[in-house]
Amino acid sequence: MKKSVMAQFTVRLGLACLFILWGAASQVWGDLSLSTNSNVHIQADRIEYLKDQGLVVASGQVHIQQDQVHLYADKIRYDMTAQNIFAEGHVIWQDESQEIEAKNLTYNLRDKKGKAFDIKTTAPPWISTGSEIDIEDRKITIKNAITTTCDYVEGYRHYFLKSDRITIYSGDYLVAENVVMYIGKVPVFYFPFFVRTIHDLKTPFSISTGATDYLGNYILLTTNYLLSTTNFGALYSDYFFKKGIGVGLRHEIALNDSSVLSLYGYGIQEKDTPNFRWEGRARGLWALSSSFQGRVEADIPGDSFFSQDYSVARRDPSLVSTVKEFDVSTTLTRQQWTLGLLMRRQESADFTKPVISGLVSSPATLYSNYFLTLQNLPQLTFTLFPQPIIWKNWLKYDLTLQGDHTYTKANDYYVNHLSGELGISQSLLFLQNQTLYTRVGLNDIFQDVSDVGVTIGNGSAGETHSVNTQETWSSRWTEFFNTNFTHNFSQKINNLLPTDPPYGVTSDLVTGRLELTLGSYLTARTSTTYDLNAQVNTDGARFGYLREEFLLNASTQFDYSAFADYSMKAEALKDFSTILNLRSPNSFWQFQISGNFVDPNVSNIGYVTFGLPASFYIAGQVSFAFFTNYRMSALESYDLTNSKFITRSISFYRDLHDWEAELNYNEDPVLGKTVFFKLNLKAFPGRPLTVSDDQITRLNSLRNQGLTGAASQFQ
Repeated sequence: MKKSVMAQFTVRLGLACLFILWGAASQVWGDLSLSTNSNVHIQADRIEYLKDQGLVVASGQVHIQQDQVHLYADKIRYDMTAQNIFAEGHVIWQDESQEIEAKNLTYNLRDKKGKAFDIKTTAPPWISTGSEIDIEDRKITIKNAITTTCDYVEGYRHYFLKSDRITIYSGDYLVAENVVMYIGKVPVFYFPFFVRTIHDLKTPFSISTGATDYLGNYILLTTNYLLSTTNFGALYSDYFFKKGIGVGLRHEIALNDSSVLSLYGYGIQEKDTPNFRWEGRARGLWALSSSFQGRVEADIPGDSFFSQDYSVARRDPSLVSTVKEFDVSTTLTRQQWTLGLLMRRQESADFTKPVISGLVSSPATLYSNYFLTLQNLPQLTFTLFPQPIIWKNWLKYDLTLQGDHTYTKANDYYVNHLSGELGISQSLLFLQNQTLYTRVGLNDIFQDVSDVGVTIGNGSAGETHSVNTQETWSSRWTEFFNTNFTHNFSQKINNLLPTDPPYGVTSDLVTGRLELTLGSYLTARTSTTYDLNAQVNTDGARFGYLREEFLLNASTQFDYSAFADYSMKAEALKDFSTILNLRSPNSFWQFQISGNFVDPNVSNIGYVTFGLPASFYIAGQVSFAFFTNYRMSALESYDLTNSKFITRSISFYRDLHDWEAELNYNEDPVLGKTVFFKLNLKAFPGRPLTVSDDQITRLNSLRNQGLTGAASQFQ
């Protein structure tokens, strides 16, 4: 109970004088109100002042108000000497965010302590009931508490949490002790304690199950918490029947309006091996302005096989990899140019130094020893966006420069690299629907020390010059038909290696595309390539596959797509894929069928083998709703060549009012058979616990246009 409601007050109305004149007991009938010098207003059908006992009694639709806090009851008794308030009969206490209902309530204004019995409190979306509540200054304790987000009556709730005690601190967060989760009337999980904020609209927890050969059956529990809108995270508590208990944490905090810190860690002491398996990651993003920002990141796998063995426990598979990496990067972006600085260290697992586990049920070897494979100290990149030379929209030039001081394990020493490219480009528009874009780039690469096994002046060391060109002709012949032809050429001018192509020409490729479009309903494309640099004897072998694409969006209930690659040299079909989607207007049902054909004998240079059987797969997927709250999906993949099923997936979805449950069964030729169950609070889904590319772009206000080459890695 907030102390503002129970603040000490004295009756100062002129009515008090009438009470004294009337004697020891005076009564006032009707809809009356009292105002006190502590800004507390009392309204009731009847107010009675007992002078000799120092009591004020109000009854009949009693309403006490102070600022945004309201207290309602059938009867209230106020002992002015002891400073006790006793309220009974349909007691309701309200503020802006919470409501407490009780049969009766006592509170002492002097020590700010009180009790209420048979209570119900609401702090959306949560509903809590209890046998007794203890009120103290800045703390409320509910005994024998039941908490849920399901507003169904008792006995019909889809789920609830039952705990010995719930303590609410300052109206901000709560701690529950000895918590048992019930699905319907069946207890399913036990938590020693549970912590959350009062106004947390994130998913409190989700549960999933499954099985793998290495881990056996497993149960994954994710508990999200939200300390504030800029300070939140998730706790992972997992049990693997073969390996034991795994725990993890992800936390993200906005240090200020332009800085974000993201932390992740997971570990498990395997019960059948002496191995402690773990991985971790830390990432920090900062921005001093909309054009000056940076990143600090460390990805640290404990051993090289953790991501493989514990892939199901990694809620975000992209968190860390099998390579240790430490990055520090900074970018400065202006309207005309961008400057990037990167310092990076990469370490790979040393497969010559295994850690022997010694137990049969564990992997034969683990590799937690890492060695340095790459180190950039530093790498600096400068990119100048296209600038006009002649007039505003005619000839333009652009420039990219990069320098680095790099260590590689292959060399086992540092090498300095300098590279630069100067480009001259032009874009011409003629006949209103024809566009010709041309660009010539001059490249220069310098390396001060040769790589291992290469002599200076002949290969990777010394200075190398090259040139590359691009010409693109785009035409829009009608409203429905357009074409595009591009030629790319690259040639190394000096410092040729024996393995380089003749005359140093590394690329000489022509690409053509014809496209027919009918609004958003129909798209048909034909494209191919012609390699002028291919070392073959016939023109036919220079052609790439002739690719055909067809996409039809007839309506919101029907779409169809087909893709085919045809070898002009072999005069045969290499592969063909097709997908048909059908759905009902109200999504009551959905149906998809797809097929894929591949001939391994065919390539773009002709037949490479003979007699190998072609593969032909067909897959069907159907999803439909049984009733309002039930949905089923099924997927089958069938190998027509070998007449056998390849993959199978069946899932059942159940709407549980405020929760949703999903059960999946999968058969895969690689992963085998798995069963997966997930229970999740659907009404208040948790926000993804990661710093996404969209968040980075929004945070740093990056100008992505024009970033090329190594500069793009700083985004």
